[in-house]
Amino acid sequence: MNLKPPISYDEQLKKLEEHGLILDKNKKDYYLKVIKNVNYYRFTGYALQYRKEENDSDFIDGTTFEKVYHIYQFDEKLRHILRKYIEVSEIYFRSLIAYNFSMAKCMKPPHDQHYDEYNYFNKKGVDEVLDTFKKEKNYYKDSLIVKHHKEKYSNKMPLWVMVELMSFSNLSKLYSCMYYSEKDLIASACGTTRNVLTNNLHCLSVLRNKCAHGAKLYNSTYSPPAVLSVSFLKKNPTVRNDTLFAYLIVLLKRLPDETNRAELCNEILELTREYKDMINLELIGFPENYEELLNYK
Repeated sequence: MNLKPPISYDEQLKKLEEHGLILDKNKKDYYLKVIKNVNYYRFTGYALQYRKEENDSDFIDGTTFEKVYHIYQFDEKLRHILRKYIEVSEIYFRSLIAYNFSMAKCMKPPHDQHYDEYNYFNKKGVDEVLDTFKKEKNYYKDSLIVKHHKEKYSNKMPLWVMVELMSFSNLSKLYSCMYYSEKDLIASACGTTRNVLTNNLHCLSVLRNKCAHGAKLYNSTYSPPAVLSVSFLKKNPTVRNDTLFAYLIVLLKRLPDETNRAELCNEILELTREYKDMINLELIGFPENYEELLNYK
């Protein structure tokens, strides 16, 4: 079967009109600029809520180009906000995991016990983590860090150096491979349990990758579902744990201090207020009392 043939920017706009999207004829240059900058396929992903039928390309009456683009702009601004705070959380957990595991397992010479699969519960899993790390380290093969450890330490690194080169996803997998003793040590240091932290690190790595690669946050389902406390879910039965809102709750809980939490909360609330009349908050899982729930206090 042949793939769809490529079409010009002008043809892309014409195709949108044929499917019922309203375009102002006086704004053609503006629409062309948007399509060139955003990509037709990405743009139409933000129009899914305006489709007449799930498997139909035609838009419901009254759908304008501007309505769709406002959703795109909201999503773009939201990714920028989240990237900043995910980075704070990511750096915090790199430090926390490396310190606690090293102090528990790597105190005796030659201090390389983090390379030994027998220091982990999931031995196959940690072998995969270390294999992935070899590829990750190769990305930085020209850096002074890698060259120094290759020449002086037979290509081995302390864990607190390794975590600086690991992807957040691989760091999350490393934690999931540990024995309960080390998992509990790390989880208790940030005020939670090992099962919750295992899930939360996975969630944050997924959210981080979505933001880093410009993936659509709006009107998306999230996997794995976030582990939220039973008491929270009982008090807030409308909150679904496979939504962006649930992942925001996870990020708020996994930031290292109150200042970060307050700043993230304020930025999210400002953005949602700015776009409140242009977006459907239900499509990102926000309940009616979202302002109260997001408020860090």
